[in-house]
Order: sequence, then structure tokens, then C-alpha cells
Amino acid sequence: MLNRTCCTMGRFNNLPTQRSGQCRNLIGYVRRYKNNRIDEQRLKYLGADKPAAEWILLNSGKVKMTGSNVWITSFWDFPQDNFDEKFKITHINADGTEVTSTGFRHVKNLAYIKSASFANCRYVSDSALPNLLTSAESGQLKYLNLRNTLITPNSVEHLAELKSLKFLDISQCRKLSNVQMLDARKMLDLLERELPRCTILFRNKRVIKDNL
Repeated sequence: MLNRTCCTMGRFNNLPTQRSGQCRNLIGYVRRYKNNRIDEQRLKYLGADKPAAEWILLNSGKVKMTGSNVWITSFWDFPQDNFDEKFKITHINADGTEVTSTGFRHVKNLAYIKSASFANCRYVSDSALPNLLTSAESGQLKYLNLRNTLITPNSVEHLAELKSLKFLDISQCRKLSNVQMLDARKMLDLLERELPRCTILFRNKRVIKDNL
């Protein structure tokens, strides 16, 4: 009887912790939804660069714009009413943030983007990558970091289309690292063939290197 009572009390003692965890998960989900939602009308009216910069800043990332070498790190430091249409995003650093694949719609059509880093973004998966293709068509995108994200071998064909890349980091991606050696070699052969001037980091090693 005593043991049964103790077990029951133990279950009740865990309830506050369980509810607290569930509450945190819900708050996190709502925050990610809010900070990554797409406003198509706003994109159409303002163009790609301002909404994309705001998206990164809302998720605690940072951006650089044309005409400046200074990182903008706060949403409140970003020009709002007096935003100059000549300002274009050149660099994105969203390492370790909560940007999601859904939010990647914001990076579509960024014609001046040179560098984009999304290392350790645990909500970035294969569906994010097609949005980079139109931005890369300008030939400006040189650096892409997707280290420790959720991309899979299905992403390799999209990455191979980013012809302007000089550096690509896809190391520590669990769903890439777990593939068989033969399949890994096929992926790398494709990337080497399609991106002959690109340095690629894969499985924590520099496996392809060329003079940039």
C-alpha cells in the first residue's frame, strides 16, 4: 500500500514539470510561426530585401546591406519608414536561430546576396533550398553554410544548381552523414562535377578544394 501511494505521489509531483515543458513547447511553436510566417502581399509591395532582412532580424540573426560593411543585429536598428529601396541584402548570418524552411520564402529573389549562413538551424530542411535558386541566378552568391541542419541527400541536386558558389559547408548534417559511403561518393561526385570551383566541407573534412 505504501509503495503504491509513493508511486502515485511521484506521478503527481511530475505534473508541474510536464505542464511547464508543454507550455514552453507551445510558446516556442507560436514564436516560430509568428517570426517565419509569409506575407505575400507585403513581399509583392516591398520587394524581397526589406521583408527578408526583417525576417532574419526577428529571429535574432544579422544582415549586411549594400553600401555598408557593418552588421545590423537588431530589428529596431533597421530602417523602417525611411527604408531606401537601393539597400539590398548582401550578407545573412542566421547561425543557431529559429529560422524555418517555411520562412525561407523570404530569401527568394535576393539578387545581391553574396553570403548566407544557416549553421546549426534545426528547423531548416530540404524544402528550404529551392528558394535559394532564384537568388543565386544573379551569380552573386559565393558562400553558403548549412552545417548541422536537417538537409538530406535529396538536397544535393538543388545545391548542385548553385553554380556561383565558391564555398559550401554541409558538414555535421546528420541525415547526410548517415548515408552509406557509396552514396556519399555519388553525392560528392555530382557536386564536384557541377561546382568545379567550389570548396566543400562534408563530414567534417574538406573533401573538394580548388583555387578560388
